[in-house]
Amino acid sequence: MPEVDIRFALMLAQINGIGPAKYQKLIRRYHDYDSLKANADPVEFKDCNLTEAQANQVQNFQHWEKIDATLETAAQLNVKVICLGQVAYPDQLANIYSPPPVIYLKGKLEYLDKPAIAIVGSRTPTAYGKSMAAKIASDLAARGLVIISGLAWGIDAQAHLAAIDSGGATGAVFGCGIDIIYPANHRDLADKILENGYWISEFPFGTQPDKFNFPRRNRIISGLAQAVVVVEAAAKSGALVTANLAVDQGRDVFAVPGQADNPKSDGTINLIKQGALVATSADDILESLGWDISAHKAKTELKQQSEKLDLEPDEQRVCDLIGKGPLHFDELARALSLSSPKLSAMLLKLELAGLITRRPGNYLVRI
Repeated sequence: MPEVDIRFALMLAQINGIGPAKYQKLIRRYHDYDSLKANADPVEFKDCNLTEAQANQVQNFQHWEKIDATLETAAQLNVKVICLGQVAYPDQLANIYSPPPVIYLKGKLEYLDKPAIAIVGSRTPTAYGKSMAAKIASDLAARGLVIISGLAWGIDAQAHLAAIDSGGATGAVFGCGIDIIYPANHRDLADKILENGYWISEFPFGTQPDKFNFPRRNRIISGLAQAVVVVEAAAKSGALVTANLAVDQGRDVFAVPGQADNPKSDGTINLIKQGALVATSADDILESLGWDISAHKAKTELKQQSEKLDLEPDEQRVCDLIGKGPLHFDELARALSLSSPKLSAMLLKLELAGLITRRPGNYLVRI
């Protein structure tokens, strides 16, 4: 099936009332505007749950100058516009309920498909909360996991900074257009994130950070991650919205236990009562997820083992790539330009040699 045309996707996203559900039904039938015009069928429009007004707007769309202006702005800002139905769209996000039809990304596209952990919490954390967020984020990032958060004050900022300071990767999910830094005082932090990470938003350029955008933003934070860690949250908190969305998306939720008489611990204590997993360290999270990602394995040990086996160049490259952190089978195949059967045979040899192992989700890690 052909990839969805980005101009067609942006057009659908502009029409009032065409959300993720209707969008997905339409792109299963049409991949660009020409195919829709050539094969427009009132019955199919009805099957896609379009109203008569929406069907008319789709068939007679005239505002292509707005679409072209969006793409021109994206090019000027070095922003990638990715739509649901394209290969570049992250699988993790595509499989949630109500995935955004269009995402705007600035930074390193390849990190969207790497294993990731979301860390969220209070905007006014205690010193303990800041310390725990930094410790967990730093240790996870040092082991090759991408740290995802929302660029907000407090725990979000601590998580981003700790990932950066450890030499790891981090992604910031915006509740506004990707051309607007919010809060504005986080401009320096946002710029640091781009050095080894990305910004992402579902909102068109110029969208202001209105409060009702952030619950929508939170489903992307949890959707891009394999698990969500909540560090300090009051009884009513946006972090708890993210945790609930994570549960709906089938993600694991972890809560960092806090002082019982501190109101900022009410949310995390309630999460633990409701069945959230307890996290006091990165190891708690990795072990619960079944990921044995050691931060203490010397790179020289992996190299020595490889040399003893007299590995072929591609096999050595596999070891080198996986040695940098968890890598998905498909990403590895693309990096090496190898067919799936050939790569599978190569990985089996390396597994039997004790150099690598597989983890849930078809990720490869060093051992």
